[in-house]
Amino acid sequence: MLVAMRSSHKEFTVRAVLWFAMIAAYLGAPAYAEVIGTVVRAQGTWCDKSHQQCGSQDFKGLWRMYPVHRDSKLVLVGKVNGREAIVIRSRWGALETFDCSNPRELGCKDPLNLGRLIPTEPEKNVVTAFFDAVLELAADHPKIYDNLRQGILRTRGSPGPLSDGVVELREEALSLQNIFGDWDASDYVLELCPLDDMAEPKCPDDARPTKYSWDPRRPTLLPVRSVHTGLYRLFLCEISSGIPRRTPNSAELLVARAPQSEQLANDFRQVVDATRGWDNTDSTAPALRRAYLYTLAHR
Repeated sequence: MLVAMRSSHKEFTVRAVLWFAMIAAYLGAPAYAEVIGTVVRAQGTWCDKSHQQCGSQDFKGLWRMYPVHRDSKLVLVGKVNGREAIVIRSRWGALETFDCSNPRELGCKDPLNLGRLIPTEPEKNVVTAFFDAVLELAADHPKIYDNLRQGILRTRGSPGPLSDGVVELREEALSLQNIFGDWDASDYVLELCPLDDMAEPKCPDDARPTKYSWDPRRPTLLPVRSVHTGLYRLFLCEISSGIPRRTPNSAELLVARAPQSEQLANDFRQVVDATRGWDNTDSTAPALRRAYLYTLAHR
């Protein structure tokens, strides 16, 4: 049994390495500039004939946030029932649905007409700059992009998700106005953990949270120690039988000092404002915004 477990772990590791290598090659500069959208969700098994081996035994279909290129050829593979569909967010912000039950798709027997993703007169704006930055991150740091991609599958606890954002570091304290937003005034238990180069939190084994009183009318600072500029994850914690534990409810923070914090916060706010309307129909939107926060950290 131990041998089987080791074999399974080795197989998973090999697949992960191959996945990262494929993303790095697929999105290498300047290829990411040819991306015209990313997959939001799919029903049925879809494959990109131009960039994937559709007949491979390990092929599982397109994943959410899969980058669609100008030369991509998206086709259905395996058993087809006519109710398949795929939804793609174009690089210019529009959401395009390819529904195989719709007569105009002709049953999706041929590669999809991806020209529908490209506007007649493409223009540069906040959304295209946002996608440029995210896709460059995917090309340069595929492991981080994958961590963010998988993060959209995680559930978050009540009373609602904390908001990712840029926070200002003042002496040994953080301003959390951009994170708590309009949360109700109350006492919370929080833990701040730095992120490593792979976007994973470096927390102690046992939670060591800090009590924090939040009031949107009179925001207070969160006292911190040994915190520097960079990326962190802020966990909302709860205490059960006197033992604190981290909940799934967390936010990514980009810690910066003024005046840089003001510029970074403004840039991130523009993206949030431009994409907030996506959230009801696009579960990848929070992950894409989080990826953009990572790009701001490397300016």
